[in-house]
Amino acid sequence: MKMMEENRDPCTLRFAQTFASGIAKNMYTKYKPSAKELYTKYEPVALQYAVSAWGLLNRLSLFPQVAQVMVPTAAYCSEKYNKTVLSMADKEYNVASFLPLVPIEKIAKVFRATENGFQPFDAHRE
Repeated sequence: MKMMEENRDPCTLRFAQTFASGIAKNMYTKYKPSAKELYTKYEPVALQYAVSAWGLLNRLSLFPQVAQVMVPTAAYCSEKYNKTVLSMADKEYNVASFLPLVPIEKIAKVFRATENGFQPFDAHRE
């Protein structure tokens, strides 16, 4: 353990931190447009699959009762997570810029549409 403490040269640590930060910024700049494009293209498909899976699970006998307990808990935890990420961003923590927010309103809108007669996505039609 003592050997590890001796190897903690402040200059070396600062260099490593700067080097790693530079790599992270470079990758973020290089891959952000591609990631955004993929997200925009596949998010609606992912939502359709989620709605379809939800519809199929609701046909199981026990699932609706479990969902009544779990959905509000998941919504509460998602809201707390979003508030924490936004708070971190306000305090200018760099890591907050890499954490996505949970689109609670969008998810609720999609599932409300399902309850109002929206048909689940059928993967075999496409």
